[in-house]
Amino acid sequence: MFPLKRMLSMPEAAEHIGITPFRLRCLRLVRTGPHAAVKNAREILFRIEDLDSYVTSLYERVNISSTEQLRHRNEWRGRLSGMPEAQRGRMYDPFMQILTRDQLLEAGANRGFRIAFLGGLFVIFLSHTPLLWRL
Repeated sequence: MFPLKRMLSMPEAAEHIGITPFRLRCLRLVRTGPHAAVKNAREILFRIEDLDSYVTSLYERVNISSTEQLRHRNEWRGRLSGMPEAQRGRMYDPFMQILTRDQLLEAGANRGFRIAFLGGLFVIFLSHTPLLWRL
């Protein structure tokens, strides 16, 4: 198979996983989502193998067996294939939404703590500078 045929754009990758494109962008922002294979100035592409390994890692994280994972993913793909093309973009897998939300909260909490800590240090530093005492 030609290599670019196995690549998906951001909306297609989000549909393949079962999440919203906005959630996929947020996952990429906090660097916890699937690995992007090609980054152009305009488009980000994902390999199907990378998306599947990311989904597998999410299922393994919550200790779901591979047979149950396979059953759930086949059920999701079956629901997608039965939908008209116009409605596909608005249908999301609730289980994947929960798993990715937890991953976003973990990564966001860690980064939020760092930002709050550095902001506090910045405020302490500014409060001890003589320039602010004169204002």
